[in-house]
Parts: sequence; structure tokens; C-alpha cells
Amino acid sequence: MEWAALALALVLTLGLGLARALRERHPPPDSVVPQRREADAPEFAPEDAAELERQLAAIAAEGAHTLESLLGLRLRILSSRHVPLRAVRAAPGPRTGRLVFADSTVLLARARRSGELFRLALAIREHAVTIESWSHEQDGTVLTFTWPRERAELVLIGLDQAD
Repeated sequence: MEWAALALALVLTLGLGLARALRERHPPPDSVVPQRREADAPEFAPEDAAELERQLAAIAAEGAHTLESLLGLRLRILSSRHVPLRAVRAAPGPRTGRLVFADSTVLLARARRSGELFRLALAIREHAVTIESWSHEQDGTVLTFTWPRERAELVLIGLDQAD
């Protein structure tokens, strides 16, 4: 009886070892990642690559100009019509907030100094806070908000969507 148990243990050990060796030799099909071959990659002549870079830069500059124009138009409307700020909501990022205006325009802006957004949020409860002016500086477009005896400067990040 002892020799039968020993033979069974030996057969099980050999079977498990063989199964493991076969499994390691052939990985499952879903874990196989196809390798990208260098032959699939397009080859560009140096002058073609330079032309492609110039064209991509021109497209990026054109898109940036369009975005700046749209942003400038929106700021002119907010400023000339004295559209009041209605809410300052949380936004991702440190010292960043969503500025919600009465006409449903939403801007993302970052405070230049610590506490600016907090002061702005407190002021809109008691005063009509509007954009007095804006300017293009090295940091970006700087919005100047005013209310009686106070002002705050925020760096504009861009337009946002209403929630």
C-alpha cells in the first residue's frame, strides 16, 4: 500500500511539473502583445519631416489665434455690458476656480495671489463684481475685477462649460 501512495505522489509531481513547463512555453493568446515592426513605420526624408513640422506649427498657431479671438470677444462682451459675476466654483488645480457670470459664461481662472478667489467669492454675495479690464501679460491674460473699495486680479486659463 505504501508503494502505491508513493507511486501516486510521483505521478502527480511529474504531471504538475509537465503542465507547468507547457504553460510557460506557450503563453495565453490574450497576453501576447503584438510587436511593432520597424518596417511598419513610415520613413520621411529630412526635408519632408521639416515641412511637416512647419505645417503642424502653422495649424497650432492658427488654432491659438482663433481661441484668442473667441476669448477676446467674450471678454469684451462681459466688460462692456458689465455682466456681474454670480458664482465662484471649485475647479481642479491649486488656486483655480470656475467663474460663472450672469449670462452663463463660465471661465477658468487662477488667482495671482493666495486668497484672491476667496475674497471674490465673498464679495459677490454683497456687491456687483464685474470685469473692469483685462490685459495680456507674460503670465497670460490677466482679469481685473472690481467692487466698492476692492479689486482682485486673476490669470485667465480659458473658457469652460456650464455645469
